Amino acid sequence: MKLIVLSLLLMSCAQKFQTYHVIDKHNFNINNPVPPVIKKMAPGKKTEIDFCAGQIFFMSNAKKDTDRHLSNLTRTMCPDSNYLLNSTLTETWWTTIIYSRSCVRLESYCPRVKN
Repeated sequence: MKLIVLSLLLMSCAQKFQTYHVIDKHNFNINNPVPPVIKKMAPGKKTEIDFCAGQIFFMSNAKKDTDRHLSNLTRTMCPDSNYLLNSTLTETWWTTIIYSRSCVRLESYCPRVKN
């Protein structure tokens, strides 16, 4: 029983979900998302992308690494459009005394222009 309580104190996990109706791929800032004004678009093909970063002690900052890579990941999705529609961003962090891991998963739809 003591081992279970001790392991819970030494390990933690968190998960955060965010949704965005429209993401401008070239001006996306996770800390200050501003929804662009665009013409009416319908969702098309669904795309998903993942990225994880690890950290041993204080050698790097896994959370900052995933935030920095997120802007690059959004630019690679839907190469024929400047926007992503109905996006869900899932951030997951877990940490122990010596190792931390931060992961991000972006699920989105590529737009189809309505006639």
